[in-house]
Amino acid sequence: MKITDLQLQQYGIYHDASWQPSQTSLNIVMGENESGKTTMLRFIRDMLFGYGRGKWQGRKGNMGFVRSDGQFYRVFRNEKEQWFENANHVKFTEDLPAAWWHGLNRSIYEKIFAVGLEDLQGASFLANDTVRSRFFMLQGGDKLANAKAELEEAMGKLFTSSAQGKRKINQLASDLEEAEKELDGLSRQEKDFSDLQHRQEEMKKEIADLQLKLDKDNEENSRLEKRLGAWKYYQQAVSVKHQLDLSSQVTMFPSNGKEQWNQLMNRMKVIHDQKESLQEKLDAYKPVKKEEIIPWMGVENELEKLYVDLGQWRQTMADAEEMEKEKSDWRIDFVNLGYSLPLWDHALSLDKPCVNVDWEEGRRLSKSLGVRNNELHFWEQREPEVEKLSDDMELPEKEESESDWQNIESMASELEQVLHEEADVQSEMDSISATEDKKLTPWLWLSMAFVLMAAGSIAAFYMAKAGIMSMYGAGGAAVLAVLFFYLHSHVIHKKGNTLEKLALRKEELETQREKVSEKFPGQAPKTVDELKAFHNLMQEKRSGFYKDQAKRQAVSWKKETIRKQMQQHKNWEEEGEILTEKRNKAEKAWNDWLKRNSLPKTGAENLSALQEQWQKIYSAEGKGKILDFRLEQIDAKLDAFAARAQSIIKATGLPYAVSPDGIADIYEENHRRSLEWEALQEKNKQHEAYEREMDKLDEGWASCQREMDTLLNLVQAKNAEEFAEKVNAHEHHDQIAKEWERVKQDLRMYAGGEEEFEALWHALETGQYDQWMETHNTLSRRIEEESAKLGELQRSQGAIDNEIFRLAGDDSMTSALQKKEKIEAELKSALEEWLTLMYTEELLTRAQTIYESGRQPQIMKMANEFLKDMTMGKYSLHMADNGKDIFIEDSTHAVKNEKIWSSGTGDQVFLAIRLAMALSFGEQIEPLPIVLDDIFVRFDEKRQRETLRFLMELGKKQQIFLFTCHERTMHIAEEVGYEKGTGEFIHLSAGQIEQVGS
Repeated sequence: MKITDLQLQQYGIYHDASWQPSQTSLNIVMGENESGKTTMLRFIRDMLFGYGRGKWQGRKGNMGFVRSDGQFYRVFRNEKEQWFENANHVKFTEDLPAAWWHGLNRSIYEKIFAVGLEDLQGASFLANDTVRSRFFMLQGGDKLANAKAELEEAMGKLFTSSAQGKRKINQLASDLEEAEKELDGLSRQEKDFSDLQHRQEEMKKEIADLQLKLDKDNEENSRLEKRLGAWKYYQQAVSVKHQLDLSSQVTMFPSNGKEQWNQLMNRMKVIHDQKESLQEKLDAYKPVKKEEIIPWMGVENELEKLYVDLGQWRQTMADAEEMEKEKSDWRIDFVNLGYSLPLWDHALSLDKPCVNVDWEEGRRLSKSLGVRNNELHFWEQREPEVEKLSDDMELPEKEESESDWQNIESMASELEQVLHEEADVQSEMDSISATEDKKLTPWLWLSMAFVLMAAGSIAAFYMAKAGIMSMYGAGGAAVLAVLFFYLHSHVIHKKGNTLEKLALRKEELETQREKVSEKFPGQAPKTVDELKAFHNLMQEKRSGFYKDQAKRQAVSWKKETIRKQMQQHKNWEEEGEILTEKRNKAEKAWNDWLKRNSLPKTGAENLSALQEQWQKIYSAEGKGKILDFRLEQIDAKLDAFAARAQSIIKATGLPYAVSPDGIADIYEENHRRSLEWEALQEKNKQHEAYEREMDKLDEGWASCQREMDTLLNLVQAKNAEEFAEKVNAHEHHDQIAKEWERVKQDLRMYAGGEEEFEALWHALETGQYDQWMETHNTLSRRIEEESAKLGELQRSQGAIDNEIFRLAGDDSMTSALQKKEKIEAELKSALEEWLTLMYTEELLTRAQTIYESGRQPQIMKMANEFLKDMTMGKYSLHMADNGKDIFIEDSTHAVKNEKIWSSGTGDQVFLAIRLAMALSFGEQIEPLPIVLDDIFVRFDEKRQRETLRFLMELGKKQQIFLFTCHERTMHIAEEVGYEKGTGEFIHLSAGQIEQVGS
């Protein structure tokens, strides 16, 4: 293949640069440091073999080339996208090396085809199997090297000599060692199994006893809870039953009973006032009830439970604080995430969640926009060239037409003919004038003879010597005599007449010439002698006219061509407008899609990066949602704790905060008040003494009470309060009866049945609430302790059961033995395979050596010819029998090995070998461009000239690029190129490509 053009759209310092290298001459490229020479070298390799890993960002370009079969192709490499097309724009996605070059890779190309100064440092590359397989073993020999490489790779996968190797044999050996260790460990499991079984039986018995005790305690506690729960209903029922009994005891009540009662009450008021004076003393030392000291007696258990959970509450609060901090950090990271994403490059909004993006539509729009951009790109590449008329093609106003020139040609021809005729007439006149005048002619003698004959015939007729025929004869003779005389007269006057005619003709010709001369544009000839100069003048004018005509015709054709080109350019522009409109529509659809999905504005080529960066935002947003969910769970726990604390604080009525510290303070306050109550019980006893003094006053009250007995007896009341109760009960008998039925029904529903109700009622009648409550609390604490202990025992039992189950069903010993046998079998098989591969590799190595021996001489023979050409026949090249060592022989047959070569000679030798290998590859597979980079650094000027002469000749059939940063090398190349009549010379400067001459 040969490169036809390079298009560096965006590559390093090159932007929209192009170059059409020569295909039939050496390409010499000179560029100083930082001029883009190295970049151009890298571009050629990247076009052939693709960008290196991670080195595609911001690189776009394409390269046209023609293969040895004449087919044109173009390879495109736009960042990650790469393909090549044929002349019909049919796309192919295969790699060029795999498709055409027998798998030649970039590394081998750079060893042989891309030669730099550092590459001309010895023949070590000849010992490289990869290089040897490609070049010394062409036409199938590389299959031996590939097979050998595959064998080495397979051997490397099986075994390595490293102690830390992870190959199959190494791993199997390690596994075998581990299996043996495992077998040693399994032998100690039998004793552990026996101990676990004994411990299992003991724990089962302990759990059964504890479970039985726990069931009994739960049953007793449940019974107590039912009694305690029914106590308030029982007290209400006792009150209603008491009122109902009072109502039934009243059989007859006087109509003025109440008035009598009121009177008694007024009398008793006096006694009451006396009692109040004593009551002041009692009030000064008022007894305190426990509910007054500890008003929250109903919530002690809840307080105790919450106090136990304070650690969990505080941990939950710490978790909430940490989660809030994490959420705050997430907000900052999420907002700043946009700055780390090149396509966003702005802070993200927490109020705008990610929308679901239809990436399939995005890929479709991106592909559509890419197609439109490619169409525009190829449209731009197809821009028709519109030539311009150069200054030398501008013509003056046309003076002579074709008919005018034909008329001039006709007049010139006429002048030439007239001059020639005039010269002939003059020559004839001179010739006639030079002849003598004739007086006597044969015609005169004949005329006289016939006159005499006519006279004799007439005389004979008149003398009757002849008849009438004589008269006819006389007439004929007279006619002939006149005729001959005329002829005689004509002959003797012929000279004068001819001269006279010729003189007239000459005058006519002169008149004709003068007329033509007057019309002839230019100096007309007057004599034949002037015709030669006239011919030259006419020839010059004729040549000028036809040159002018040809030039005018060329200009006309050129104008027609330009007109067609302009028409093509106009059609091209119209096509461009259509393509631009399509591209704009595609771009608008793309931008609308970005806007609709709240995506940043970017090019369609960045779709993959856009999706990847959007995914990062989506993932970050999902993390925030997870944090929100976890915060909600933690808040729910905190709310539950707060609700429990709120109910306790509300029951206490104390101004404590709803917090763990507040509950801890309440707990401490509860403990303090309990101690305070124990101290106040002694003071209450002193208060009872004051009450006994009040009893003395009650005796006076009793005297009044006896007066009221009559009324009390009427209602069978024992005291005033009972009197009031019975009176009220008597008045509200029906309502109390209904209330009694309702209370009994509530207790029945609570008990669950009639028998249960009777048993519960009996227990409530005979039982003590405080004893029940104390017993209930004791049982609750004991149940809680027993449940915790039972749970711990059950967990331990489960762990033991699992371990026993595991050990009982553990076939590890059998598995370990089977595993060891399997590993030993696999290790034996792998060792056999490795030994087989090693033996096969040795056979292939020997076969490769034999195969190479028949190929090396061909390449070395070519390299020898190249070396002779480069050194003007001074050196010839030879290779040792081992196929690796090389030496040279000079013209005196002195042999020199590599150690005593000069640096320049060595560079020429290794250059010749690489060029021979490259051309051998081209003969067998396909020619590839050769790139030489600053190979003349160690060459003197003479050696540079000799090598350049050789490369100039080789460049006529093989495309070669010679890069240099030395201006002197460029001057020598230009001189050699001028000498050889070949070469293309390019100058690079800051990313600009300029052809400087050839």
